[in-house]
Amino acid sequence: MSSTPRIHLIGATGRTGNAVAHALAARNDVSLVSCVAPSLGGSPTRPVPSGPAAAATLSEIPADVLGTGDVVVDLGIARSVEQHLAWALDHDMHAVVGTTGCDDDVFTTYGERFAAAGRALLVIPNFSIGAVLMMRVAADIARFMPDVEIVEVHHDTKVDAPSGTAIRTARMVAAAAAAGRTGASADDHPARGQMVDGVAVHSVRLPGATAHQDVIFGMPGELLTIRHDAIDRSCYGAGVARAAHAVASCTGLHIGLEEFL
Repeated sequence: MSSTPRIHLIGATGRTGNAVAHALAARNDVSLVSCVAPSLGGSPTRPVPSGPAAAATLSEIPADVLGTGDVVVDLGIARSVEQHLAWALDHDMHAVVGTTGCDDDVFTTYGERFAAAGRALLVIPNFSIGAVLMMRVAADIARFMPDVEIVEVHHDTKVDAPSGTAIRTARMVAAAAAAGRTGASADDHPARGQMVDGVAVHSVRLPGATAHQDVIFGMPGELLTIRHDAIDRSCYGAGVARAAHAVASCTGLHIGLEEFL
């Protein structure tokens, strides 16, 4: 694999994918070799950088560009992830998936296939370095303050709820807290959100929002809240670049960007 990872980016005209495409094109530690999105077969939903090849599907990437890629980064839609993973394996490439709302069993199955092929499959719920640090800090706090709830706010066109970031955060704090939780469950109070590994998660979808999350801890006499705000989707570019570099040092399935910071 090249010391400057060469990336095929799926979902390059979506809200997040387009911001990432322009962020990657401006970096010198990775090379964006192709942008893939259905609308690139006609009138692009959003303009992509001028340098990389543009294709409506992975199969339409020009042959001379195809051979230069190291990593497939998928920021597309959940129902297409499995076929994209199969394509990456068929073309001897690593894969990084940022698409949320996918079936965990798909990643488990393909993780084994990638491991057998000596390739890495990274599933990253959030590419923001700040968000990853928030999750890491939240897990550490949960060891001392095990009662916690999560409020996540996203734009009103986001399909999945809870968000992938909230699910990942809930699982991390639940594992760290292990025992000692005293809060009532959502089964007792349905209005208190969806339970994820015993942690109540509240999802808000509103116009004007981008991606925001509060992790709220409580114990007698005090509350502690940590918050992350993604102000602009370009913040995800640094995490995608880090993931593209990380695939060279591992094989099989890895979830989250934490271990690569």
